[in-house]
Amino acid sequence: MHSARSTGRRFFGTASPRPPLARQLRGRLRLRGEPTSGAHVARRRRSLVGQAVEAVMLAVAAAVVVLMAVAVGSGAWQIRPVLSGSMRPGLPIGGVVVTQRIPLDELALRDVAVFHPPFDPHADYVHRVISLHREGSTVVVRTQGDDNIYPDPWTLRLHGRYAYVARFSVPLLGYPAVWAHSPTGRRDLLGAGAALAAAFAGTYALDRRRRRKRLRARELAPLAPSEGVLA
Repeated sequence: MHSARSTGRRFFGTASPRPPLARQLRGRLRLRGEPTSGAHVARRRRSLVGQAVEAVMLAVAAAVVVLMAVAVGSGAWQIRPVLSGSMRPGLPIGGVVVTQRIPLDELALRDVAVFHPPFDPHADYVHRVISLHREGSTVVVRTQGDDNIYPDPWTLRLHGRYAYVARFSVPLLGYPAVWAHSPTGRRDLLGAGAALAAAFAGTYALDRRRRRKRLRARELAPLAPSEGVLA
């Protein structure tokens, strides 16, 4: 009979099962000279979970910023500030209304739509459609603010292919929305999304590098001797 040192990986020619996570953590902490008590291992495990959650949240935030910038830049969605109280309580002053582009022939009665009044083609009004009929390819509408007593004093003849209708509103973001629609704001939004994506990629790459180093150190570290018997 001969005594021999067990490698911890194979014994009597069979592979040992993978140790549980707690034992793996203790082995890593032992290699780094850190405490290996149960409480410390539990804290370390929570730290690893927290890092994973932070990475996921950072990735989601980057994706949301990029998608918002792309949606606004493409014109499919628009963000408009609410600067008057004519559509209270649904659209409070100081908030933003998020509008979606739809085909003009899908515009319907009671929709809250964006239009330009006849006296100012550069102004944007967001009022409810209270009357609608079609004359060929032209859509003729009357509008009114929800908080106004009387309808607007004009009849609108809408041409073109698309209209914008309100989908939802967000309070307290009116003036930042003006900046987001400017060329500088769109450029800054795209830059912020790219920066968040780069930060996520860098964090992920650094974490993988640290894991590889720890795994390499574990493989090269001398194993603790244990007595075994080979028949």
